[in-house]
Amino acid sequence: MATAAPVAEQDAPHRSAKLTFRDFLMLAGVILLGILIYSNSFDCSFHFDDRHNIMSNPVLRDASDLAAIWKHSQNRFLPFYSLALNYQSSGLEVASYHYFNLAIHLINAFLVWLLSFVICSTPNLKHTGLNEHKKAIAFVTALLFISHPLATQSVTYIIQRMASMVAMFYLLSVLLYVKGRLSTSVRKYVYFVGSLLAGVGALLSKENAYTLPLALVLCEIALFQSGKFKISFRDYRVLGALAGFVLLGILVITKFSTLIFRTIPPSGGTDYTVTTTNYLLTQFRVISIYIRMLFLPFGQNLDWDIEPSYSLFELKTLAGLLFLSGIIAFAVWIYKRNRIMAFGIFWFFLTLAVESSLVPIEDTFFEHRTYLPSFGFFLILGAVIYPWLASKNNFLAYGVFAGIILINSFLTFERNKVWANEMTLWTDVVAKSPNKARAYLNRGVAYWSMEQWAPAIQDYRKAVELNPKYYSTAYWNLGIALSKFSNWNESITNFNKAIEIYPNYADAYTGRAIAYGSMSKWEEALKDFNKALEIMPGNASTYFNRGNIFMNTQQFDEAIKDFSKAIELDPNYLDAYSNRATVYANQKKYSEALTDFSKCISINPKYLRAYGNRAMLYTQLNQTDKAIQDYSSLIQLNSGNVQAYLNRGILYNQLKQTEKAKNDFLMVVKLDPKNQYANSILSSMK
Repeated sequence: MATAAPVAEQDAPHRSAKLTFRDFLMLAGVILLGILIYSNSFDCSFHFDDRHNIMSNPVLRDASDLAAIWKHSQNRFLPFYSLALNYQSSGLEVASYHYFNLAIHLINAFLVWLLSFVICSTPNLKHTGLNEHKKAIAFVTALLFISHPLATQSVTYIIQRMASMVAMFYLLSVLLYVKGRLSTSVRKYVYFVGSLLAGVGALLSKENAYTLPLALVLCEIALFQSGKFKISFRDYRVLGALAGFVLLGILVITKFSTLIFRTIPPSGGTDYTVTTTNYLLTQFRVISIYIRMLFLPFGQNLDWDIEPSYSLFELKTLAGLLFLSGIIAFAVWIYKRNRIMAFGIFWFFLTLAVESSLVPIEDTFFEHRTYLPSFGFFLILGAVIYPWLASKNNFLAYGVFAGIILINSFLTFERNKVWANEMTLWTDVVAKSPNKARAYLNRGVAYWSMEQWAPAIQDYRKAVELNPKYYSTAYWNLGIALSKFSNWNESITNFNKAIEIYPNYADAYTGRAIAYGSMSKWEEALKDFNKALEIMPGNASTYFNRGNIFMNTQQFDEAIKDFSKAIELDPNYLDAYSNRATVYANQKKYSEALTDFSKCISINPKYLRAYGNRAMLYTQLNQTDKAIQDYSSLIQLNSGNVQAYLNRGILYNQLKQTEKAKNDFLMVVKLDPKNQYANSILSSMK
């Protein structure tokens, strides 16, 4: 850090600019705007990566098991812990997750407001004319941040609270550092400790926090140092910075090493290999699009289809590089004339560096990556454009920014409508990325969940057509869909293809085994189930399905072992209890069978299958009253169950309770007029 020409540090700027009631009203306006424009997001469904990160993630089921969450993701421990708390409080009720995400966004808007205000009070900026506008600058910057539609992917897309949480701790750390530098009292050490703790929070939220030490250096140089750059090892700031960089280096080496530069092979999301080189080259275009979208936020898309760049001399790649180089060169050139503009530009590129540089990531483009960098852009608009317009005409400044914020707010509200459910989201992606296989696969899943089988299969076929070499998941989904229509041969063909692409695809072996079993090809089915369990030994449903094969081939002891293992892995596995009970009954182990059927009902009192099966077993054991009671419970739960009325009628008839029997047979005929048995009994009763 520079030691020449030291700048006097005073608390005076804070005393002369105390927050007033009007300031708090303005802040309340920012918060209210955020709530209003995201008010239509609270019932938006889980999406995309939410499935495996939240909906089917066993780690989140116990918020008290911190060790399991830590083991699952050390770099993103805090977001996952917050998700576990969400699950503990409300299960998979989606609204609570959205409330939390929005709360983080509102906190971040508050931090943007404070940080913008404090930055304008720093020694290198307070005499530039920004000081007199700093309240308005803070207000405008916060409004731009809260309202911009690019933030929707960090707020409405639940799992991307990772992006908003790291931003929260990152902004807080920078804010407290700047506050500490402005203070001359012992309070500054409290600020510095707070900055350090917030930095740790950022590091435990997402990997882009690793640029935080550089952000603090940027603040120090741009906002506080005015003399010739010089380093003195007697300066506590230099020692603190060195300690931070050493710690950061240790973390990177021990946690990532050179693995962060590994080549990423093709997959469902991409049909090309991602390397350090082509990722960096592609980012020249990607960052250019990010900047365009900050200015003109149209064409938003969850899953952009960005073809990779393989040469610097491709026209779009070279144009992107020249464009970005020009911006950085402009920031260097204007640094002494307009430090706030240079600061905003350097902030943008610095905070984007982890996700848009040399470290390859499978997906080259995601809008949520602009969340933290966007502060630099909004600060430039608030601290450069607003004062310039205000110097011309206050009403002009108010009008221009009011118009921008209203348009952004409208676009954010409309964008949230796209996030409403899987169908609206992936239909939007298909329209904007028509050549991307993943878009069709996910829309196919949406159709499937709505029981629209034909369009689901059509989308799965399209996904396979677009990515025939690498998309094992698409083949698996198509295989499962075809199984729905008992199209076993084509189903097996697709499972074969999935296994060819990914030889350790346990679910594909399971799907093929079920298809073989449905064709009574028991040997082939058992072979595939064994392979699936070899790959994934803790899968309860695979044990259950293999148990069904053993049950169908009358290998009852083996069937019981598999059903018992499924129950051990999933103590609430109703079908496993029910099928084990059926096997026990075949072995004449009636007590064990009754225990299992009763266990099903205790777990789920609306489990119809258990009532019917237990009633038949009671009938076999001549416990007629209990059988009638179970049939009555079954009828109460499903008043259209013909077999339950028929069986209960037969039992009433055996007990000579003729009127009750007649009523049941009449109900059978009403529901099934051609039922010969009921018609015959009724004829004999006349």
